[in-house]
Amino acid sequence: MGPRIWTVREANATIPALDAIFKSIEEVRHRLKKLKGKADVLEMLWGDELASESCPDHREFQHYGQELERLKLEYDTQAKRFGELEVVLKSIDSGLVDFYGVIESRLVFLCWKRGETEVEYYHQIEEGFNGRVEIAREYRNR
Repeated sequence: MGPRIWTVREANATIPALDAIFKSIEEVRHRLKKLKGKADVLEMLWGDELASESCPDHREFQHYGQELERLKLEYDTQAKRFGELEVVLKSIDSGLVDFYGVIESRLVFLCWKRGETEVEYYHQIEEGFNGRVEIAREYRNR
């Protein structure tokens, strides 16, 4: 069995779910960055002493490490949701998602970028974002 083939209408109906995933990932990334910053400060202050239980910040640093691991798992869980939706994630950073679709009897990628209100472009499978072409009206309502 091959990949799911999407109509433009089906892809558009998925945009709210995609937005929610991207938002969750952004929140996790923000928390990771903040926590990593706190852990880095402790490492700069104490260096190798952090490994010693006699270090006053040892337990806090351990807590940060455990929380970082938990957040990394949460990040991975959120990223896996793209696969569960059967879309092709091209870039988390750029918010690029492709959907397999058919335009003019040819298998293509229906292309969506976070911030766009609907899927309005496609590109050939072998091309990327720069090869995007506007979807003709006749295919948009299918």
